[in-house]
Parts: sequence; C-alpha cells; structure tokens
Amino acid sequence: MVTPRTIPTETKLLAVLHMLASGSFQATGALVAGISQPSFYAFQPKVLDAIITLTPRHICFPNTQQKQQETKQGFYLINGYPHVLGAIDCTHVFLVPPAATEHLYCNRKHTHSINVQAIVDHQGLITNIVVKYPGSVHDSFIFRHSTINQHFQDGRYGNGLLVADQGYGIQPWIITPFGNPSTAAERAYNEAHRRTHAIVERTFGILKSRFRCLDITGGSLLYSPEMVCKIILTCVILHNICVRRNIPLLEPEPQMPEKEEEEDAGIQQEGDQQNTAAGLCRRQHIVNNFF
Repeated sequence: MVTPRTIPTETKLLAVLHMLASGSFQATGALVAGISQPSFYAFQPKVLDAIITLTPRHICFPNTQQKQQETKQGFYLINGYPHVLGAIDCTHVFLVPPAATEHLYCNRKHTHSINVQAIVDHQGLITNIVVKYPGSVHDSFIFRHSTINQHFQDGRYGNGLLVADQGYGIQPWIITPFGNPSTAAERAYNEAHRRTHAIVERTFGILKSRFRCLDITGGSLLYSPEMVCKIILTCVILHNICVRRNIPLLEPEPQMPEKEEEEDAGIQQEGDQQNTAAGLCRRQHIVNNFF
C-alpha cells in the first residue's frame, strides 16, 4: 500500500507543481502523479510549507546601498523616472469564501478573493509581498499597515521611493501620477510613471499565466483562506526562481486589460484623501527636475 511516507519526495513536489501550474483539482494532480487523492491531500501542505521556508532567500527587498543603486538605475533606464526602488500594486486571487465570513472576502467587483500586495523591481522580481488580507480590504490600507511602509517612514531607504497608482495616497516615499495633468512636464511625468509602474501589472500577468491556480481561468480556489495564502506565497517564490533562471513562459505573454474608468474614479478619490503635503511637494520636485 502506497502511503504519503513511501511516495518519493520528487513525486510529491512534481504533483504539487502540476496543481499550481495547471490550476487543476487535487484529484487530477493525484491522477497525473499516479497516487491517490487522499495521499495528495495529506502531503500537499507539507510541500507548500517546505517551499515557503525559502522565502527569505527568494523574496528580498533591496536593503544594501549597492542593491538600491542597481535597482534605481534599472528603473531609471525604463523611462527616466528617478529614485525608484519598486513598483507597488495589489492583485486579487479568487477563492470560495468561508460561509461565516463571506462578506469579508467580497471585493469591489462583488467577487470573493484575497487581496495581495506586491512590490516588483525593474526585472520583474517580486521583492516584497503581503498575503493575508481579504478582498474587501483596500489597497492603501494594506500598504499603510505594512512593515515596508514603516521601514520607509523610518528612513531606512533614504531617498528611495515606490511608484503606485492613484488608489494610494502620496507620501514622500510613495508617488502616484497626476489625475489631471495640466502642463507638458506633468504629462511627460505621467507617461514615465505609467511605463515605470507597468512592470508590476506585467508581473501579475506573468505570475498568473505561469501558475493558473491564481488566475480566474483556473477557477476559484477551493481551500481555506489560510491555505490560499500559502499557495500564493509559494507561487511567488517559484516565480522569482523562474525569473532569476530565465525560465520562459510556455505561452505568449499576457496582455493586461485596461482598468475600468468607473473603478479608477472611485480609487482615485479614495487615494486623494490620503495625500500629504510632503508627498505632493516631492512629486512636484521630481517633475521640475527631471521632466
């Protein structure tokens, strides 16, 4: 009789990787691996936990001066936007919510999800991740309560900054585009910001194409929220490994859809309410000196 203990480690790993990449059910992954579904169910969390122990090695924000300078230079070469240490945004991963707390997982589009915050560098590496909030939580709330925000407030990253969409309030370390640019310099700034920020949207598309379990085309995940968060973090670690080893997608890179205007308007209003004078001053300084 085959038990989880007698199944080779390589088989367990490959079975879980197949599930993550294909978005298939446990029964399908078990069938492909030639094992029983109960066995897959038993070892899947252990495989995820083993991969998650690699988090400090593979998800690393640029903390040294050398790495920060390399990252700033990499972003500057995209379109001339200075001092950038990362592009930040959130993406939703869909799940079937617990009945008792269903309302917490209902997002702006009235679907159920985990809202995942990520910071991405110029190479498409995810250098910081927050995976714990339900879909009803706003992007800016996640950032305000994140450790990385506290580190920026404490001055750990000097003049480094993050580029974000208009759902975030402007601080000296997190800068958004102009809602209504009125000068040529502001329009040039917005275009550079758009091209710089696009790396995080592109990365989300690649991540979900590489790991179909995270994409709505793979269906909503049928696991507890805690398990879904483990799956997301595991996929991010594996994504970074693929980027560092230049492992290509097996399909054309996805095209990111345009955001809905109505949704953008609501997000912008919420972000504008959190703008600070110091943040607005820094954005204007960037416009005046670089555009």
